[in-house]
Amino acid sequence: MVEISLQKVKAQITEGKHLEDISLEITEGQHWAVVGANGSGKSAMGRLLCNGLTVFSGTCRLPARSGFVSFEKIDEILEQEHYNDDSDFLGYVTEGTRVDKFILSGTDADAARLAELAQELCFTKILGRGIKFLSTGEMRKTLICKALLQEPELLVLDEPFDGLDHESSEVLRQLISRCIERGIQVVLLLNRFSEIMPETTHIAYLQECRILRSGTKDEMLGSEALRRFHAFHYTLPDTLPEIDTARSAPPLVPGQPLIEMKDVTVRYGEKYVLNGVNWTVKAGEHWKVSGPNGSGKSTLLSLVSGDNPQAYANDISLFGRKKGSGESVWDIKKRIGLISTSLQQEYRVGGTVKVVVISGMYDSIGMYSQYTLHQQEIALEWLKLLHMDHRKEHAFRDLSYGEQRLVLLARAMVKQPDLLILDEPCQGLDDVNREMVLKMVDHLGRTGNTQILYVNHHAEDRIPCIENSMELVPAEEGGFTAVITS
Repeated sequence: MVEISLQKVKAQITEGKHLEDISLEITEGQHWAVVGANGSGKSAMGRLLCNGLTVFSGTCRLPARSGFVSFEKIDEILEQEHYNDDSDFLGYVTEGTRVDKFILSGTDADAARLAELAQELCFTKILGRGIKFLSTGEMRKTLICKALLQEPELLVLDEPFDGLDHESSEVLRQLISRCIERGIQVVLLLNRFSEIMPETTHIAYLQECRILRSGTKDEMLGSEALRRFHAFHYTLPDTLPEIDTARSAPPLVPGQPLIEMKDVTVRYGEKYVLNGVNWTVKAGEHWKVSGPNGSGKSTLLSLVSGDNPQAYANDISLFGRKKGSGESVWDIKKRIGLISTSLQQEYRVGGTVKVVVISGMYDSIGMYSQYTLHQQEIALEWLKLLHMDHRKEHAFRDLSYGEQRLVLLARAMVKQPDLLILDEPCQGLDDVNREMVLKMVDHLGRTGNTQILYVNHHAEDRIPCIENSMELVPAEEGGFTAVITS
């Protein structure tokens, strides 16, 4: 069993930001969880353990073979996949890199070993699909499978359960347990204390890129001081920031449904994703959308947001107008605020945090015209509400995954849209920021003119103002259909 030693290490995260004075000993039989707030340096700690950071001082003894799975790694892979995508040039959607070929590339494993591990992970059905078509949870399992095929001595998983449904989370927990039984040392980088594994023996708590405290799991979970430090302290605002009325959409017709879908079907070739979905979102309603990984939740929301061309081949009306009746995609986007994993992956342009929030008023990725002083003031108010105003002039791409999520949430809410689409909004957020966001969204839903569509896998991440539910369940003819609960 490998032993890991870090002694007074200083390592670069980004220009001007470092892990500082990191000392940690991981001995035989120990399995650690590293916990901390967004921006505390957890992901950088994982990269350091896997020999992925430049070390300026101190000493390191690290394993020769390690595997690291993170949101950022997924983003890098999908960005490269999109760069190589010939779909626009060819005039049709290409498959891209298949899951099985992606997993086996760069490993000595054969197809038989992959099939065995895929069976264990319960994702045999996706091996023949392109990686660009995978859901968040499916992509996570794909990367873990690839890491395991390289027979690592150390496996570092950054937020492994985020974006996974309950069944997939349980499958992954069992897989992690089996890795530990086989002698692989496991380090989990977590935002939720509730996701610490039973096999975890020790916990390190990071604050501002330093280890604030570390010790055995029982010592750390029993620490009253640590609980107080990690507690939620947030007061909702009396009023929400103003809206930039110069860029607001015209008022909706009172009582008009926001969404009407009739027998909606989405398929790629012979494969059904959605099959016979009927759904109406009436004025004033907030909805939760649920279903297992790969059930088409994000596809359903893309039909609403205007990002899926198959919307025009279906009977869909948005904001009182039938899709394809002359409205532009920008007419639709003007009424919608959106946060999703795919948006975060696509938001790769340069720019400061402040500019990213302002771009929400223009429904653009990046800013291509001069914004006003009033728009800047509104954006800064939203950043202040989400405790991100101290980062307003920082480069968006230098932020941690969770910090980027908060900024994109401010971007989605900045125009207080008619419809706020939240696809796993709390993904990557620590306990404190998650509770803050949930309370803020509930406040917006209760006091503003915004209706909410909310996709989420965690029962504890409830938004009280949401009383309507649509669950995607398997359809007899293939794909998924909707079951409505109001």
